[in-house]
Amino acid sequence: MATNANSCAHGLGGDSDGASVVVRLAWRRQVSALAWGVGCAVAVVGVALAIARWRSVETDAARAEGASRPAALRDAELVYMEKLFRISTPVGLVAKLDRAYRMPSGLLVLVEFKTRSSNQPFLSDVIQLSAQRLAVMGQTGRLVASYGYVMVKAPTRRALPIAHRVRLMTDDQVVALVRRREDILADRILPRRPQSRKTCLSCAFRGQCDGLIP
Repeated sequence: MATNANSCAHGLGGDSDGASVVVRLAWRRQVSALAWGVGCAVAVVGVALAIARWRSVETDAARAEGASRPAALRDAELVYMEKLFRISTPVGLVAKLDRAYRMPSGLLVLVEFKTRSSNQPFLSDVIQLSAQRLAVMGQTGRLVASYGYVMVKAPTRRALPIAHRVRLMTDDQVVALVRRREDILADRILPRRPQSRKTCLSCAFRGQCDGLIP
């Protein structure tokens, strides 16, 4: 009888241990499920915050771009930004433009940004925009306006760019300028001094010109 009692007691203890294991497994599953749910919730919140931050940055960038464009281009669409264009005819030309806007009429208008203390466009700006115009039309076949904008910003943190509308050179004038440059580099012709001697002060080729150009 004692043996049977001990066996019975042992059997009851075994059932208790088995139930305890089941309870522990169920608890672990619940904890795992809860942890997984919390992890998913945190991930969803993180993604939502990242999207919100990205949209905020995108909105701020769009506002900054809109504020920096000329007033005449408020209704235009930004189509090119920091884009390189290449043509091989009528002359070889590579031009990288700052921005190009498409007016409601379909006409493209070029904009160049400069940071300088003098609030005025230079001839070099006009030449740069004119070369861009020839390259864009040659590569895309689109019509580009015969005028453009030079946005001059003072070298201070809070300064805003000021728009200067400039008339661009014709295609023939740009081609003639490119060919003259090629002739100068090939020593077929001598360069002329600029209209203003101030241009020479910061020129890297000044030493080569002194004594050669009258």
